[in-house]
Amino acid sequence: MQRFTTAAEAGYARAGTLLTRQGALRTPTALLYTRRGGCLYLTPDMMEKLRPQAQGVQINAMQFLEQPSAAVLAKTGGSLHAFVGMPRWPMLATNRDPTLQEYGVGKPANNSGCYVITQSGGQMVTPERYMGVIKALRPELFVAMADEVLADATRKRVAQSVDRTAKWLDECIERLQAMQQQQQQQQQQQQQQTAAAEGSSQQQPEPQQQAASASGRDAEAAAQPAKRQRREGGGGGGGDAAEGPPREAPLLLAPVVGGASVEERARAAKGVADKPVAGFALSGFGMGEDAALLPQLLAAAVEHLPKNKPRLLLGMASPEEALEGVLHGADLLDCSYPTHATANGYALCFPLRMPAGGGAGGGDGGAEAGPADGADDSKLNLWAQQYRLDRRPLVEGCSCFACASHTRAYIHHLLHAHEMLASVLLEAHNTHWWLAFFGEMRGAIEAGRLREYAEWFKARRRAARGLAEAAAEGGAAAPAGA
Repeated sequence: MQRFTTAAEAGYARAGTLLTRQGALRTPTALLYTRRGGCLYLTPDMMEKLRPQAQGVQINAMQFLEQPSAAVLAKTGGSLHAFVGMPRWPMLATNRDPTLQEYGVGKPANNSGCYVITQSGGQMVTPERYMGVIKALRPELFVAMADEVLADATRKRVAQSVDRTAKWLDECIERLQAMQQQQQQQQQQQQQQTAAAEGSSQQQPEPQQQAASASGRDAEAAAQPAKRQRREGGGGGGGDAAEGPPREAPLLLAPVVGGASVEERARAAKGVADKPVAGFALSGFGMGEDAALLPQLLAAAVEHLPKNKPRLLLGMASPEEALEGVLHGADLLDCSYPTHATANGYALCFPLRMPAGGGAGGGDGGAEAGPADGADDSKLNLWAQQYRLDRRPLVEGCSCFACASHTRAYIHHLLHAHEMLASVLLEAHNTHWWLAFFGEMRGAIEAGRLREYAEWFKARRRAARGLAEAAAEGGAAAPAGA
């Protein structure tokens, strides 16, 4: 079955569709950031109302080593979808939270496993334990465990991480295949039981058995809600039944590491290109590498990967880096950038839509923050006193819930009152803005204008920074959000 198809291409970039057991994702797209299974400030009903719509979520499997553990999760119903109340969205499990530094500190990795720091403290994790968590979570996609290193790692350490990640990938593949075989056996057993039940139901009962049959039907009717709950992944209880019905095994993405070395990135990509995997994860970014080196690192890996499989990229720290990722063939990225902005009281307002005639374009359907907000039009600092009496929405013309219903002054007030509603409204806006950004990039690929869009976007951002620097050198106060 062909899981990934492309509708348009522009160099390495492509607009496509990725099929999962939970539905299709139109790419390139951003997956909603979660911590320990939930969005920081958005409830599932708010996620449903996002426009553009959210297509999937990204979770960190390492955060389910403990509290709750894989064993506890299995007893609650056997699916993270049911546990966190998000049954609709495809889930992608990764081995690192892009907002947290879980690698490169504490004990060094070895051939048996890596050392990670989670909410439960530091601990060593083997591929076997990692795959046990994946089995309990039941995501639609997951990244094999990788040995990711900081950008300043020695060449020897980077080469070691590539070899070690390849070894762990083979172990994850082996365990995934065993998981698939087990699920196939369970499906066969269920089919045999269903066939046997249907055969027995076709037999007409004797008159003296009708009373017993009636009571049996009553008992079966009473049991239907519990059976239906188990089929849908909910319910509790222990034992094997609590693991829920067999589901299609998750799709495995092979990590491509290599630190800040172009040569090692290429070697890692060549080593996994022919592996029996559903796609690839461009891993180990956001680890201190020079942003100017990003295009070379991405190209070194992507040019050796097959085109008919999706690619995940995490850890991009700015809109420019996300755009660079899409330019170099990334199909799935994360939503950690807007989460960072929300945590610091910022509202994203960088320009989204390239105007038909070129020049200074707008944001959501042409909306802009406006020159009065300072030279840097990337984000607004709602903590700033200049917004205390500002009755405008976060961004003029934005169609998100926060902008349609509230003012900058109100959100400024909520921040200073330390009300969580400020973060809820900012997260609703920032996620809307980030998803719209990916929609613009996808539209530019389909229209054959991605290169033009990228040049416009980067030129606009460079000009804004230049104005901000000139203002700072002239002794003026730095603009909000600089």
